Formats: sequence, structure tokens, C-alpha cells
Amino acid sequence: MMVIPGAAGPFFGRTGFGELPVGSVTAFAGTLGLPDSASPPATVSPTAYTTNPLEAWGWMVCDGRSLACVDYPELFAVLGYVYGGADDNFNIPDYRGYFLRGIGTGTRNDPDIGQRSKPPGGQGASDGVGSVQPFAVQTHEHTYNSAPAPSAPSPSGTAAGAPSVTSTPTKGGPVTGAGQAPPVQVSLNETRPLNVYVNYLIKFTYGLVPLLR
Repeated sequence: MMVIPGAAGPFFGRTGFGELPVGSVTAFAGTLGLPDSASPPATVSPTAYTTNPLEAWGWMVCDGRSLACVDYPELFAVLGYVYGGADDNFNIPDYRGYFLRGIGTGTRNDPDIGQRSKPPGGQGASDGVGSVQPFAVQTHEHTYNSAPAPSAPSPSGTAAGAPSVTSTPTKGGPVTGAGQAPPVQVSLNETRPLNVYVNYLIKFTYGLVPLLR
């Protein structure tokens, strides 16, 4: 059995000043060796440290898994039951498929804060950390010039036969302008910016803590 240098106890060991606090979240570009459809285990214990190299460094994927409070006291002290759980177990956040947004309480940077809801399955506040918000498009309107309606012939010298052009709201989806490329990308399910997939990780301990056998 080998104990990782610097570990002050069987599970947790403090490191020097500057260590990221427990509960910190970071983006990770690795694949973790897991299929995209993999589901998190129902519960995880410190014995998993020895089989997952990432967790050997104090990080785990934000996949909503349930953890034993006694096995992860530092992380439980930070999260509590905000993301779910009760009694002896608590859940970590599930950030799969989400964009992250800074909390907007007390500002007007999130004008639709009233449309937020509590963390799924958790005990957090609807306007607090962990709350979620559905996608939306800001109210707006597109107009175009309608084609002139045909008119009956008018007597010479009058303006009765002059076509009229009016501004009319569009009723369909966005389309590409004449002579422009590439085509407008349209989704039936969401509004989104250009994006790339990453794995969000959460820090669960202050030190390199596992026992390697």
C-alpha cells in the first residue's frame, strides 16, 4: 500500500495557500474515458479514488451523483442539500448540457429572474445558486415590405390605380437574405450561441487523498 505524499490523513490533507476551494467548478477538455450516454453511479465512496485518476486529484464530474455525507464532509459542508439528497446522502450539481451563468440576485443582469426554478430535486432557492432557467428568445418582431396588391385600372389622371406597399410582420421562421450564404441555422428546440462540449468538474477535497494499493 502506498500513501500519496502530503496526505495528512486517510482521506483529507490540507495543501498550501492558493489551493482552489472545495466546491470550485472548472471546465475539463478530456473525455474521461466514458461514453456520452453513461449514467452516474447511484452512490460513490472514497474507494473510487483508486480507480479514477481524475478523482485521485480531488475532482469529479458534475453529473448529479449521490454521495455519502460522511465520506465527503468538505464538499457536503459547501453544498448541503442544495442539489438534492437527504439525511446521510447529498447530490452534486448536474451541469450536463447546461451553460453556466453568474447569479443575478440584486441586479438587472437577469431580467427574467422570476422565471427561474429551484435546482431539480434540490432544496436551493429559485433565485439562488443552482437554480435553472429555460431557454428563451427576447420579444422582437421582423417586418418586410409586402408585395403590391393588384389594382383595377383607373381613369387617366388619377392615382387610384397606384399600388401601395405596407410593412407586415413575418409569420414564418428566419430565412437567408437574397444572395447570402450560408443558410440560417434553425432549431425547433432551443436558441443557442456557437458552442463546444466540455466536462464540468467540481473540487471535492483540499488534498490528494486516496490510498493507492
